[in-house]
Amino acid sequence: MAAPMSSRPLPAQCASSRCRRAARAGVPRRRPAEPDARLCGPCRRTLAADLAALPALHRESEQHLVLPARQGGLARVTGHRPDPPPVSDAALEARHDAVVRLASWARLVLDAAGPAKAPPKRTVPELAAFLGRHVPVLAAHPAAGAAADEIARVAAALRLVVAPPKPDLVPLGRCVEPGCEAEVTLPERGGDDLVLRGPMCGAGHVLTPRQWLLLNRRQSMSEAKETA
Repeated sequence: MAAPMSSRPLPAQCASSRCRRAARAGVPRRRPAEPDARLCGPCRRTLAADLAALPALHRESEQHLVLPARQGGLARVTGHRPDPPPVSDAALEARHDAVVRLASWARLVLDAAGPAKAPPKRTVPELAAFLGRHVPVLAAHPAAGAAADEIARVAAALRLVVAPPKPDLVPLGRCVEPGCEAEVTLPERGGDDLVLRGPMCGAGHVLTPRQWLLLNRRQSMSEAKETA
């Protein structure tokens, strides 16, 4: 159940952790909160911007629910139903979390504004639009800092799904495919990229386990010659 609106004096400084992080980074102090609010101007505008961006981010994240199929996989056997494509747990969690978190803050706004407000539908576009219209209510609420920080995390999680950082690649040597001289690389951090992709050269050849062993053997022989 949401906390009731407080009659205590509003704090002089912004309640968002963004400002607290800035203070630890060497800024003399957190930015002052706006009049009749618990957030500073930049953090309040960032909250509004995150809410405005969430519908598009949520819509785009749907395209990333299914992970790309591994190249050079096993051939299909006639008469057998193909395995379902792998699903991204990160995308599922980010999309579900967006609905749950936004619905929680929408309920807080409804409790603070009174029963006259009609509740929004439990979808990201409806919830984000509702909260965007009530940013002043959120910014003045005792939980304003938590609201700004949590909605920022929701937006950040969806952005990671839509545009994940590219992993650093470790060079493994030249491709073992006949006539190919492209360099073979492997994701440094492993994870889904390693499981789904495996070692791949710049020309797009995905190495089989046998070819990977051949590459390792060739690399070991080359290093042995250099140290001889």
